Amino acid sequence: MKITVVGAGIVGLTTAAGFADLGHYVHCADIDTAKIATLSKGAVPYHEAGLESLVARNVSAGRLSFGHDPSKALAEAEMTFLAVGTPSEDSGEMSLGALWSVVDRFEPWTGGARRIVVIKSTVPIGTAERAEARLRARLPAGCAVDVASIPEFMREGSAVRDFFEPTRIVIGTASAEAAERLTQLHQRLPGPIMATDRRSAELAKLAANAYLAVKISFANEIAGLAEQTGADYPSVAHSMGLDPRIGPHFLAAGLGFGGSCLPKDARAIVRIADEAGAPQTVVEAAMRANAMLPLRMVRKLEAALTDPSRRKVTLLGLAFKPGTDDIREAPSLRLIAELKRRHPGISIAAYDPGANGSAKKVVPAGVDICDSAEEALRGADAAIVVTEWREFRQIKADDFKNWMNRPIIMDGRNALDAAALNAQGVVCIGVGRLPAVPKDAAPVPRKPGELASQA
Repeated sequence: MKITVVGAGIVGLTTAAGFADLGHYVHCADIDTAKIATLSKGAVPYHEAGLESLVARNVSAGRLSFGHDPSKALAEAEMTFLAVGTPSEDSGEMSLGALWSVVDRFEPWTGGARRIVVIKSTVPIGTAERAEARLRARLPAGCAVDVASIPEFMREGSAVRDFFEPTRIVIGTASAEAAERLTQLHQRLPGPIMATDRRSAELAKLAANAYLAVKISFANEIAGLAEQTGADYPSVAHSMGLDPRIGPHFLAAGLGFGGSCLPKDARAIVRIADEAGAPQTVVEAAMRANAMLPLRMVRKLEAALTDPSRRKVTLLGLAFKPGTDDIREAPSLRLIAELKRRHPGISIAAYDPGANGSAKKVVPAGVDICDSAEEALRGADAAIVVTEWREFRQIKADDFKNWMNRPIIMDGRNALDAAALNAQGVVCIGVGRLPAVPKDAAPVPRKPGELASQA
């Protein structure tokens, strides 16, 4: 089958390369000519596990091609997948300019074959219906077209696995014929296929991410309660996760959610719900709770370090999650802003194994982006683990003590072995648990729930 995918971001590129690997001939188009030039050579401009080899294999086999003008491919494709960006404003309104631009580029085709256009992008409810009406209004009667919604449920860092091992495939259509053809296309993938209407498919994507945002914020609020009452949140989370009604996923406490999906989709569903007269107060509360987490971390740093304005603080990690170079709406950016707002003279260094390149484009001036963890930690008075890269777990207690002025670690992801580090003279303060006092340090009297000062 001939397939066109418009949009060569992680979702579009993985979709294109995945279908090519299943034996289809796929053309992937994107207006970014530099990106297309890179992809045409078999290279991938993203940090995404397994994607580069998948692309290279299918380019070499002649099943995957790239271009910046989709016009010819749109005319020849039996199916077209739209995976263009739909960024949102702070108000939650999604920009559909790129989507409508592609829809308006479809030209009449010959042969009378019925074409299917699939919207993969996350969009407001009712977008597929609007797109179909827009196409039918400008195409002649002989060019039959169905627009479907098949939302993507890929996670950055594991997009290739999520394509080939999907948890579910939701196919939203208004046509039995389109539903059958799209079901056949996806039958070689192992995930359950769910057929529904287009509006339900569109809402299913928004609802899933909004629920994850709520679950993460709930976990962080309970972690805050654990800190103030002397409980150990990881133990609490483990207990909750054993309840099959709750499950263990997305219960880890830390610096909150970020990236290109959860914040955007949470804002979008709140706006859509307000306009529909069905306010989403729980999601709104989750967003407010998430916004407070950087301030909570800075306050914990202030309790552990005297006069931060005169100190050097290192951020270990900048990406919103490990396995990706994406720092869109990453907690690191909010943390940097909060540190600079409260302590104008503070010196900030940072290192990320995968996101240094993208970080340099957006991180504020004055933040020293280093080439290694050792370089970033040299002379630091404290460090904050922002992203739980495996590399950071391999730093030894002696390294922290030798590289830093003060071995104070604020583990914002509970990624390190706090007990072992504290036993070896490194002050490691996690999330949702009180810091252990090193054996060779005198205990500091404090009220229950109050963090000790370790300056």
